[in-house]
Amino acid sequence: MNVRTGNFAYFGNTTHVIGPEHVMASGSLPPGLPATEIQGEYYWDGGLVSNTPLQWVLSSRPRQDTIAFQIDLWSAKGSLPRNLMEAEVRRKEIHYSSRTRAATDQFKTSQPLRHAAHHLLQRLPDELRQLPEADLLAGEADEKVYNIVNLIYHAQNYEGTSKDYEFSRQTMEEHWQAGYNDAVRTLRHPEVLQRPENREGIFTFDLERDGRDIEGAEGRTRSTPDEETQE
Repeated sequence: MNVRTGNFAYFGNTTHVIGPEHVMASGSLPPGLPATEIQGEYYWDGGLVSNTPLQWVLSSRPRQDTIAFQIDLWSAKGSLPRNLMEAEVRRKEIHYSSRTRAATDQFKTSQPLRHAAHHLLQRLPDELRQLPEADLLAGEADEKVYNIVNLIYHAQNYEGTSKDYEFSRQTMEEHWQAGYNDAVRTLRHPEVLQRPENREGIFTFDLERDGRDIEGAEGRTRSTPDEETQE
């Protein structure tokens, strides 16, 4: 996020040469870390607004068949806090969560309209296709297909208020293992990688919400390393 303008800035390897400063900017979370300078502008971590800007990926042009794995390090869902410490933890969860499911649900509403516009335009007679309204619809019409896979991390209770800046080796190894286990469980479902064949051209997969795996303690859908070995 551009500190001076307050606007989002997106850096990708199709439009920029990604260097160390881009990686540093993506972790420049105030007030603990300073803004990072990139070509004369200063940037903070985009997580101040959205950790995972799914909408930017889905609206990029030219549009392509897309499979997006959205990894959210903060869960928007949580328990009602009972004290000041829990209230601060919950505030951070709400602040830094990517509204993962909300963004996915919004796209599930708009994408069928894109597909419908595309199929309708194909059936219009030539004289109607020349109308400005038809040209406007053509700019939004879309026949591409999208797979959206959500992986949402649910923090352990003991992580507390420091989980946005505590990067000890033990913590990182726990997070890596949790991410690995979630990815393995998700990829056991072959439909995740299959091209959507429905009329809307979209397939979403959320391991926890869809209830496609056995939930563990506190509603988590994550197995332990030992469980993964046994399976």
